[in-house]
Amino acid sequence: MNENEILSLKKALEEERVARKLAEQKHAKLEESLLQKESEFKGIYENVNDAFVLIDLNGYVLKMNKIAEQMFGYQNNGKPLNLMEKVHPKDYKYTLDAFKKLLKTGRYSKYRSRIIAPDETVKTLEVNCSLVFDKDGQITGALGIARDVTQEIEVQELLEQQKKQMDIIFDNSPVGIVLSKEKDDDFLLINKAIGDMLGYTMEEMKEVTVNQFTHPDDRKISLRFRERLSTGKIDNYNIEKRYIKKSGEVVWAKTVVNSVKDSTGKVKFQVAIVEDITENKLAKEKLIESENRLSSLISNLDSAVLLENEQREIAIVNKKFCDIFSMPMSPEELVGQDCAKLLRESIGFFEEPERIESRINKLIKDKKVILGDELRLIDGRILERDYIPISQDSEYKGHLWTYRDVTLSRNYRKNLETQKKRYSNIIANLKLGLVELSGEGKILSANKSFVKMTGFEEEEILGKSLRGLFKKERIKDLIQQRNKNKREGKTGSYEFKFINNSNEEKILLVSAAPSYSIKGEMIGSIGIILDITHIKKLESQKEELLKTLEMRNVELEEYAHIVSHDLKSPLRSISALTSWLKEDYGDNIGEDGKKNIDLIQEVVQKMETLINDILNYSSIKEKSNDLENVDIYELISDIKKLIFVPKHITINIDENLPVIKADKVRIQQLFQNLISNAVNYTDKEKGYVNVGYQEKKKHHLFTVEDNGVGIAKEYHDKIFKVFESLGDHKDSTGIGLSIVKKIVDVYEGKIWLESEEGKGTNFFIEFKK
Repeated sequence: MNENEILSLKKALEEERVARKLAEQKHAKLEESLLQKESEFKGIYENVNDAFVLIDLNGYVLKMNKIAEQMFGYQNNGKPLNLMEKVHPKDYKYTLDAFKKLLKTGRYSKYRSRIIAPDETVKTLEVNCSLVFDKDGQITGALGIARDVTQEIEVQELLEQQKKQMDIIFDNSPVGIVLSKEKDDDFLLINKAIGDMLGYTMEEMKEVTVNQFTHPDDRKISLRFRERLSTGKIDNYNIEKRYIKKSGEVVWAKTVVNSVKDSTGKVKFQVAIVEDITENKLAKEKLIESENRLSSLISNLDSAVLLENEQREIAIVNKKFCDIFSMPMSPEELVGQDCAKLLRESIGFFEEPERIESRINKLIKDKKVILGDELRLIDGRILERDYIPISQDSEYKGHLWTYRDVTLSRNYRKNLETQKKRYSNIIANLKLGLVELSGEGKILSANKSFVKMTGFEEEEILGKSLRGLFKKERIKDLIQQRNKNKREGKTGSYEFKFINNSNEEKILLVSAAPSYSIKGEMIGSIGIILDITHIKKLESQKEELLKTLEMRNVELEEYAHIVSHDLKSPLRSISALTSWLKEDYGDNIGEDGKKNIDLIQEVVQKMETLINDILNYSSIKEKSNDLENVDIYELISDIKKLIFVPKHITINIDENLPVIKADKVRIQQLFQNLISNAVNYTDKEKGYVNVGYQEKKKHHLFTVEDNGVGIAKEYHDKIFKVFESLGDHKDSTGIGLSIVKKIVDVYEGKIWLESEEGKGTNFFIEFKK
């Protein structure tokens, strides 16, 4: 191989290397592009709002998005899903044929088929589908996008039904319906009722315009309304106007025209509803003539008069009506007004407004004459109303209302009856006896209580002299004296005893006063009697009990002192003897003996303390009248010095403690017992007792707080009872807190506590200022 050939080969190799490098670069760019496209496709696939499904040629799902999973009820449990299993049985063959067609054409769109949804309902899907090929151009499957069009089909079917219904209504409507373009007299659509009303066939109606059959006198007003409607100044109008029939006759019609706008708000069509009201119009004119004849007759009546036509518009009303209902308008201004509207505006003036409106509607509906119907106004007035329907040639033309103010007569009579019933019920059921006497002292009336006091029956005492009811002559004389006082206009209350017809002794409290006629003449008297027999007996028993109680208290106090003295003497002897025993024979009895002697002395000391506490408790009686100013701060400071306080316990006193008016000894007993208890039952290495104060508007509030053993909630009430002690402290007698409670009660105060076991106790004491 020569040199030229070698150079040629090297050149070819270099060119091939360069070409390969370029190919590798292109391949890298292609791979990058493919990855980008795949990423974009994946984003579309995941976020598309329709169901996205990739299937193989046998109908098995290769891939689907979440919308498709929900649509077909796929659970993603590893089991393959074949979409042909979801197809509605009646659409199976149609779907299979469509798939075969897809294999031939490569794609199809807007294919619709039904499936059985997971909830067993039938859904209609609209599918766009195309084949998927591999790199060799072989068909590997199909890609479909499905959309649920079930509701869309239902809406279309509903619209079709509604269109058919509207066509039936349009063709068979008893009133005329016309559809025309904006500012155009030509008809786009017209129904048979218009032709029948004007005397034209449907073919003839195509040759005429709206303007042609409109009455000349009404054309201007009709054109003006249509111009405003087409420019959007109004959306509809409702007028009564005349039309000319083919025969030349005039027809009155009520015409309602509405505009139909497009999405931009521009008027595209006008729809008119035309109703023949010729007969009603003529009847109205006749009724107006009748109303004019009646107006002069009723305008000056003393009763309020209101005449309505069949449309409930006011035809005639007089001044009396305006006066009764305080109308702000004159009778002339009210004519033509809508009565139903006026009623709704003024319904608040009536009691039971719902009943008023329903009653009026019923009267108008029944069209029967009603006289003396009662109305009540919230201002207290009472009206009587008459309703008279008006007919002409057996045809209803309206109705006449008349109103009369009967407030004074009704209220006067009713008030008399009400007051009579009220006072009769009060008198009959009073526990107080009530008796009415004539000027001669005879009983005119009496209630049940008085009759019961006398022991007679009611018929036995009516008309009888009051003096004849009593058996004791001294009582009769007393009554005679009281009767004299009544005649002289003197009043007053007095007590007296008597024996009634049932041989019961009664004590009565009587208050008497003269009664007068309408002319101011004294015609008798009225007596009010209270049976105080039981009260008097209770008062007598109370006095006896108080005397007995006072004697018992004195005896108990004396007994407590005697017992205290008698008990203390042997205790002191025992204490002295044990002391001598310990001193004289201490060496012989040993240490255990000495301890037992010490225990005897502690028990004796505790017994003496108990006796003192009982004596103190029994001596606390009612609040002392010898009160003095007590400085509570100084009092607590003195208590600190009196009692034994271990070094590990601190007593803190609020400097704001007040000066109060009280018995100093009792207040000292109260706080000394609370502070001693707090000290005795403190089990912490560092204990404290805080005495605090809060000033209230009407009370003094003291607190005694410690961080001792605390008190369980179930014992918060028991601890204030005598001999209730929750601890085993050697100095505890179980009476200290009972003394505290009794002192607080004497001063009409309150005491309570907040405590938790192991965390301490806080006592609250409240006294009135």
